[in-house]
Amino acid sequence: MNSTDGLCSRDLDSVIKTKMSALGIDLGGTKLSAAVVCEHKLVSETRQLPTPSGAQNIIASILELIDHFRGEHLLAGVGIATAGIVNAQTGEVVGSTGNLPGWEGTPIKTIIEGRTMLPVHVENDANAAAYGECRAGHLEGKECIVAVTLGTGIGVGIVLKGQLYRGAHWAAGECGHIRISMDNRRLCTCGLWDCWEAYASGRGLKATAEEMVAGLRPDQSQLAHAACELDTRTIVQAAKNGDTVAKRAMLLWHEHICNGLVCLAHTLDPDCFLVTGGLSQVVDFPLLRELVADRTLSRVCEKLEIHPSILGEAAGMIGAAYLVLDSVVERIGH
Repeated sequence: MNSTDGLCSRDLDSVIKTKMSALGIDLGGTKLSAAVVCEHKLVSETRQLPTPSGAQNIIASILELIDHFRGEHLLAGVGIATAGIVNAQTGEVVGSTGNLPGWEGTPIKTIIEGRTMLPVHVENDANAAAYGECRAGHLEGKECIVAVTLGTGIGVGIVLKGQLYRGAHWAAGECGHIRISMDNRRLCTCGLWDCWEAYASGRGLKATAEEMVAGLRPDQSQLAHAACELDTRTIVQAAKNGDTVAKRAMLLWHEHICNGLVCLAHTLDPDCFLVTGGLSQVVDFPLLRELVADRTLSRVCEKLEIHPSILGEAAGMIGAAYLVLDSVVERIGH
């Protein structure tokens, strides 16, 4: 094949991917979100369902979402982004997460393809988000892009020269379980102590605020009123209202986020961090950049960029959809 043939082949791939649509499904600890994706954006409404308990019920909810969108859209495939360690070749969850008990060992791809007769690609949710961000931001030519998803837990996706890096055992990016303290103070859902996720996730922010408010009276902090029912929304709002304890909790949360980013910066020397997930909306990026710069070697941080998500909460859905479209185009090419 000469260079012209190669160019034509790439152009054909681009045309095919542009015109095809796929369903992207993002499965998290609290909800499933799904929408149809085409041309690097959502082209349908987003439909959400609460994440049920148990593998069979989760599969049933995924099938329900597929049936809903299939009635109105011609789908080339289904991309599923899920929490947990995923064998991207077989589409099986090979390492579960505390946010989805009982999910490990589920052969998602085999089950969904058998029931729908559609091509299916299953990917770790943070990997899918990273891939979506990279594609939408046209960052494929960068040496290293790291997407950090802040939500119920923490996920990390690593993209090297436009390709996902999944590791030797499919577990690359399980950086939420970097140990950031030696005190054995907080037990992570994974069963290990003092993981980054136990401090810098939504659950970690809640735990920090609960520690700070313990023993305080309601006249000392707004958070004392809701001490038994604290959630991230309450903490963020209290900080906006000027509550001193809530503001301290938010500052310490940024310090905790910084700790993990500094570890990754010194390990991977990335071009940039993209911070995604629901909690990325309440990150003070100027503060976070300052904290990281203060704790990182100058050679590493002098050109390191830290940006909010390009795609927001749609990153996982868009990334998962494009991963299945890539696999469909590859099959056509062969």
